[in-house]
Amino acid sequence: MSRFAPILGLLILALLGCGDQMSRGIVITGDGKVGSNNARNQRESAQDTLRIAIEDELGKGWSVRVAISEEPVWVADRTGHPGGWGEDGTWRWERLTAAVELVPPPGQQLSEAKRADIEEGSRKYLLGKLVRKDAALLALAVTAGAATPAVVQAPAPVGAGGARSYVVQPGDTLADISTAFYGSPQHWRLIAEANPGGTAAGASIVIPALPAAPAPAPAP
Repeated sequence: MSRFAPILGLLILALLGCGDQMSRGIVITGDGKVGSNNARNQRESAQDTLRIAIEDELGKGWSVRVAISEEPVWVADRTGHPGGWGEDGTWRWERLTAAVELVPPPGQQLSEAKRADIEEGSRKYLLGKLVRKDAALLALAVTAGAATPAVVQAPAPVGAGGARSYVVQPGDTLADISTAFYGSPQHWRLIAEANPGGTAAGASIVIPALPAAPAPAPAP
């Protein structure tokens, strides 16, 4: 038996289909994964491709979610096979409903101008996926989610008068908390030492008072 037989067998299975999803070979999805070239994976690939493009546009720290409701259909093109021995084609959407959510990193906001730019670019990309390039067949919603707060509305800075308490929020760092309470990130170690039980999100921690500054030495 030829050593290529197992490989040919796998290719034939891929071409014949996989489960209840008609497969037409294999496809590399938007995030680099290899899978069956079927409607479900093509939808995931389109979602991943658009998500990665938007994340590259927005920069580090942004979270992007893309969801397409419908699956595409296979649009055959038999013009390249006049003898009728096979067919080419591509996956396209007859109607497409997409939702894009943009979540900024802590401390940042999405301007309306940038949101509009993202929506325009997304619309152009998705229109190219339709069987008929008709804008009425595309429903697109681009929304800006709320950023995870970093030290939400911290109280006034703590001096030498006494300790305070604070509930750690998701995304907080000791440097953030130090800056909020003391006006400088350099006292983060003081907070860590005052809370040996940890400073994970959700924990109620003690914000100790700053040590009193030493009195100046008397003049000789």
